Amino acid sequence: MSQSISRRSFLKCAGSGAVSLAAALLTGVCVAAQQPCLAGEPALLDGKAAVELLGYAPAPELGGVLVYLSVENLSAASLPVDTSYLQSRGLRTREQLYSMGTGVTAACNGQSVPCGSFAAPLYSENAADASVFTLNLAAGRGALLHCFCAVPEDWQTLELTWHPDFAAGRSAIFTVRRDADEAALGPVPTTPAEVGSVVDL
Repeated sequence: MSQSISRRSFLKCAGSGAVSLAAALLTGVCVAAQQPCLAGEPALLDGKAAVELLGYAPAPELGGVLVYLSVENLSAASLPVDTSYLQSRGLRTREQLYSMGTGVTAACNGQSVPCGSFAAPLYSENAADASVFTLNLAAGRGALLHCFCAVPEDWQTLELTWHPDFAAGRSAIFTVRRDADEAALGPVPTTPAEVGSVVDL
């Protein structure tokens, strides 16, 4: 099933929803980050961040899909989330795209697949949190991970694992389902040069 709603509205709802869900997690409704989570099921990472799979968009011209993960900083300090979205504005080749990021890996049908990622602030007031190299997410703020994954045409499920530096060796695992998690969040880039345009601040 595909959802089609305003990208900005979707992200704002997802961000506020993650805060509420994160509060539930901290008060005892715990979701183990080591167990695969589906869309709408938040994972708590080291007590510092709540992470949630929002969905995916097909990106056939780039040989794969674009997966969205929301991140909410629950700690009192800034967290280095991933490569800054500013780095995505200089991409020219698929090789550059799929080599972006340091924290997200992907597997399809038990086989590792190329995955490139970067982080962007959820709201415009977070723009100052992004350096040229890394998005440092301020306390209480939200970010969106854009994960570009190369998948075969007949893929059915995709497993993403996010293992950020701040989480003391822990990771969050998400299962993306082709038949259930497609979400139309706005224009999807068709070339590496267009990838930087997906960030709407």
